[in-house]
Amino acid sequence: GPHASDWRASAAAHANNGVGHRGARLQQRSAARGCRGAHTVISASAGASSGGDASSSSSSSSSRTPRVDSTGSSSATSGGGARLGVFSSGGVLVPHPDKADKGGEDACFVLHDLGAFGVMDGVGGWAEEGVDPSAYSNCFAEKSAAAVLMGVRDPISILAEAHENTRLAGSTTACVATLLADGDKPGGGSQILVGNLGDAGAMVARGDVVLFSTPSQQHEFNLPFQMGWKEFYPESDTADDAQAYAVNVAPGDVLIMGSDGLWDNVPPHEVAAVCAAGRAAGKDAQAVAEAIATVAFEHSVDPLYDSPFTQEARRNGYDVEWWEKAQGKTLVGGKSDDIAVVVAFLDREENCPPP
Repeated sequence: GPHASDWRASAAAHANNGVGHRGARLQQRSAARGCRGAHTVISASAGASSGGDASSSSSSSSSRTPRVDSTGSSSATSGGGARLGVFSSGGVLVPHPDKADKGGEDACFVLHDLGAFGVMDGVGGWAEEGVDPSAYSNCFAEKSAAAVLMGVRDPISILAEAHENTRLAGSTTACVATLLADGDKPGGGSQILVGNLGDAGAMVARGDVVLFSTPSQQHEFNLPFQMGWKEFYPESDTADDAQAYAVNVAPGDVLIMGSDGLWDNVPPHEVAAVCAAGRAAGKDAQAVAEAIATVAFEHSVDPLYDSPFTQEARRNGYDVEWWEKAQGKTLVGGKSDDIAVVVAFLDREENCPPP
């Protein structure tokens, strides 16, 4: 089948119709600094063929969702009262091939000792107005990390602090996760708290099983929720619109976070499989993050790969022309984009390296 490039222009024109900067999202994403490997292109050959079912996007204009307690299965307890820590963590940023000279527009932060992580994806449409899209997402990531360093632990509050203190033109999607190692609470156990706004996201894997994953939060197809300074972007969403989750976790679980450059190209079950294979091979979290990003890059440049993004596009009415359908063709192709990946291995606190 044809690559998706031909239809993206018309989809972008549709998206730009009356939706402000949210419309320019088909080939745009966020800023990049603060993670090991930032501004480094991962060289990978195209042609990966592993597909999988894509999870549906969540189109919603509702406000903050209630917290959910996810255990994944009857055996997925919270570690039998174990107080967990971060055994290993890492992050990698892979810019869109066309943005390699500037490092892309994704951003992330990794605060290993504090058990706090974030991924931000700046909106590239601002470049059309002479604004560097990476500036906002970089600043947002820095302000998020600063909030954690000041003692804020709730992801929604972290997002709110960063939104309040990022005062420049631009906008970003954002996902923040923190480890709540509350072994002293009734019942014991630890949780991963997640706050997500837009189409970045997080998942928790147990072996090669997806224990939990965030849905994409969009106003409509390819128009994700996003935050910007209201002086420049009055229609900005806010932290109150973010989705909040609390996920019970056990020793050995893995937190994986990514920008949409990951999730649009690799379904969660494949991310879990890559993670499990890396751990079985003795890789640390940094190496696993790089392995996941490599798979995402391979898929993103493969014109024959049936990506989660093109699957979702077809569900929303985008496809090849009718005469191409008559020839048995359909809309497929990876989605070339910036890619941010953050990975954290969890284990009993006594097994984790000291700060």
